[in-house]
Amino acid sequence: MRPNLKITKLDAAKRQLETVIRLYFSSGEPVSIHTLTAAAYNIIRDVGRQRGASPMIIKDQMLDYVKPEFHKEFRNKLNEAENFFKHADRDHEDTIDFNPQQSELLIFDACSHYYKLTEEWPPLFQLFQGWYMANHLQQFNLPRELDQAFHAGAPAVLSLGRQGYFDTVLPRIMQIRM
Repeated sequence: MRPNLKITKLDAAKRQLETVIRLYFSSGEPVSIHTLTAAAYNIIRDVGRQRGASPMIIKDQMLDYVKPEFHKEFRNKLNEAENFFKHADRDHEDTIDFNPQQSELLIFDACSHYYKLTEEWPPLFQLFQGWYMANHLQQFNLPRELDQAFHAGAPAVLSLGRQGYFDTVLPRIMQIRM
């Protein structure tokens, strides 16, 4: 019999995100990835609010760019998959048109915000953020030198594919941390 575990909210979120990232790089089941990501994201978001931290990008700051009369519609759309996968009593639809890339945005934001709250940057979080940035360089406004470095390295990163990147880069991150 295993002893009970004492786990903080942020530790739970970290464990969930680490599991999600492993699932993501092994091309795991997208609904499970999204559901677990949303759980971790919401923990980090709630703890951040309690601590007076800056708002998270996807579910909070994005509303700054949406007209107030569309806030509810925007939130509903953003949370649609999360709620569909968790509840059967909130909607009457039997199916959903789900884009798994939505999970990637939430993972990226959750990892970034976790670091802001804890100043801890776990290796799997570093791994995911590097992969995400290499795949979405056009979305980032980076300092010139960093932008050039990412553009130079991105093709090699992408050529590895998800699992190859995981298998190649994670051991290097772990080695650097030692």
